[in-house]
Amino acid sequence: MKNQYFSEVCVPIQIPYGFSPAEKEQSDFTFDREDRFIDYRIEKVGQDYDVSLDDNGQWYFFTSFVCDSLDELKLSRQIFRPPYLKNKELPLVDFMESVNIRPLYEGHDKAYGHAFALSENLSSVPAFRQARLANFDGSDDPTIIKKIHYIQNEYNGKSTRFISGFETRSFATITENEYYAREIHLPNNARTYLKLFVYFSRYGTLPSQQMMPRFLANLWASAQSLNSTANPALYKQQTIDIP
Repeated sequence: MKNQYFSEVCVPIQIPYGFSPAEKEQSDFTFDREDRFIDYRIEKVGQDYDVSLDDNGQWYFFTSFVCDSLDELKLSRQIFRPPYLKNKELPLVDFMESVNIRPLYEGHDKAYGHAFALSENLSSVPAFRQARLANFDGSDDPTIIKKIHYIQNEYNGKSTRFISGFETRSFATITENEYYAREIHLPNNARTYLKLFVYFSRYGTLPSQQMMPRFLANLWASAQSLNSTANPALYKQQTIDIP
């Protein structure tokens, strides 16, 4: 698990068909109203998948991938197949085509993404690598932003860091805490935080009154070029040393 990256992605889509309400194990108190996102399942022969409808009438497709490299992570959120990637494996594009999900064309060829990695020692992960993770950059992408914006918490001596991408419709989480990774983040927070990020990015408001989501929204706002509302006291910056 420590040598892998986890990619949680969300694609705005055209209205799907053949869906049924998803079963909820319990109420999610992250959101301020239960109808901010209504989840559904679509079941077809041999596969099933998740879609959601937000309270503004927009549909989304959610899925996740396990990636063995930054290059795989980058390609995991490709929505359309441009000519220069015609010979590359694009798992999101291939899956959506196989189940007849049609992405909504919005002038962007990548899904919203939440990347995740588990590290034995977070302080040993260079800032430039944290930036690549948050921006879903591959190994050969140029470095444009010379710093990262992040917030960090500590639990039982283990650190977890949340890093914002810069105008990339993405962000990342890195943790030293394996219990948090396996029991909390991957089964729950990865998608919940992505939903919050999508809603905040599209509508400019956060559908939550909880402390952690509000800290995250402030972090995301700090990395948006047209947003000047972030409180700099609530996030940290670190300069990137280019290797």
